[in-house]
Amino acid sequence: MSQGPYLISSSLVSDFERIGHPGKYTETIRYISGQTDLTGSNYGYGSLIVKTHGATTASLSGGGEIYCDDLSAGVVYDLSVSKLSGGTSAIVYVMKRQQ
Repeated sequence: MSQGPYLISSSLVSDFERIGHPGKYTETIRYISGQTDLTGSNYGYGSLIVKTHGATTASLSGGGEIYCDDLSAGVVYDLSVSKLSGGTSAIVYVMKRQQ
């Protein structure tokens, strides 16, 4: 009995690839300072959690900015963020949401 050309060995593929990701978010970037663009290879990161704002500004993909010092620490904000900038000694997490 032939296994066919499309059989994928379970030893070569993770459960996440075979079954899917069980959580709401699949990846994260920890921002601490400078500028992080959330475009190109970083496209899809949007939700953020502020631990320490450090004067960070979150630019939204459709325009406008949100100053992270106006956000409550530890709360998940589902935003379409295109860039984080201006932070010094900040700890802001942006997360890629599973579609």
